[in-house]
Amino acid sequence: MPRKDDLRQVDAMCRRHRMTPEQERRFRRLLHDLKAASEGGTANDRGDFTWDELDAVASEFMTGE
Repeated sequence: MPRKDDLRQVDAMCRRHRMTPEQERRFRRLLHDLKAASEGGTANDRGDFTWDELDAVASEFMTGE
């Protein structure tokens, strides 16, 4: 079964920001926590992030690293 589009988008964002495997794990956890706290993105009713929203979260995450 092919990987879902939203997961491929997160994969691409992690590569774009050159995250280490540990950073990627923590970033994915952050996204999960944001969605669980109803602070997710606006791409759909599940709270998936648009590319721009995901990039903003990734940039902020990497600044704090």
